[in-house]
Amino acid sequence: MNRVLLLVLVGIAVVLVIGVLALPTKEKCPKGPCVTAPDAQGNIHYYYEVKPLGAALIENITGTNLPFHYTSGDDFEKVR
Repeated sequence: MNRVLLLVLVGIAVVLVIGVLALPTKEKCPKGPCVTAPDAQGNIHYYYEVKPLGAALIENITGTNLPFHYTSGDDFEKVR
């Protein structure tokens, strides 16, 4: 009985860790500078990628860019 409980707890821990590493994170300009000059409305545009937290951690540790992301696109912010 004790062994079964241990296996269940380990299984739950593994699922939780995988779930946390799969959480989406939004990164602006992951490949370096990419902000544009202000447009006519006063907005600057930049490229972003939404990738798993685990991939973002690996990229930050190794300094490489993994070609894996959930989605990407262009976003804008109002210049102050």
